[in-house]
Amino acid sequence: MGLQQPLGKTERTKLALMLAAERLFGDLGIDAVGLRAVSEAAGQKNNNAVQYHFGDKMNLLTSIFEFREGLFQPLRQQMLEQAEAQGRLGDLRGLLRVCFEPNFRLYRDQQGISYLKLHVAYLATHRPRGVRHPVDYDSPNTVIFRRAIALLGQRLAFLGERRFWLRLESAGAMFLSALIQHSARTEERNLPADELFEDVIEMMAAALSAPPGHHSGTD
Repeated sequence: MGLQQPLGKTERTKLALMLAAERLFGDLGIDAVGLRAVSEAAGQKNNNAVQYHFGDKMNLLTSIFEFREGLFQPLRQQMLEQAEAQGRLGDLRGLLRVCFEPNFRLYRDQQGISYLKLHVAYLATHRPRGVRHPVDYDSPNTVIFRRAIALLGQRLAFLGERRFWLRLESAGAMFLSALIQHSARTEERNLPADELFEDVIEMMAAALSAPPGHHSGTD
């Protein structure tokens, strides 16, 4: 579902439900929110609206991810094509921008903090349970995202696959946490959003490229 064309009634209802769920999941946690609460928050008279349109909570969550990643993909494609034209497909910071700048722009330009909060909730509770994000399978909405991640993996091959994925998830959590904290701070205690983003890119690049740690086996 994109937003380029006027939406019909069904699509408007589904969008309202997704946005309401995104906000509630982010604020309260995915497990804490009932489907009836989502329907009520979306202004639906039918308390079973979520079940009718999405089936269950996990399909609703997946639909939110697919919706957002579909909106992010054109910018990611533009950025990756530009990097390729400049011969910079191995540039760590450039690849991090492809992965994370669309999320940052959602926050900066549309005050879209709810999706970032939802992502934190997902990483904390549902990803460890094996609930997949569209980047984990052949979703048409994450083709560019997956290519950027694959290029990051090649750039950081010295980490090995498992350590690379663990670090990428940790770096992603760092990015999300930084923006969520930014959204809650008073102006006098904050950096401008663009300056913060540049700082976070540097922090993520440093964290991802650090040599592997080794445990000596002693306390």
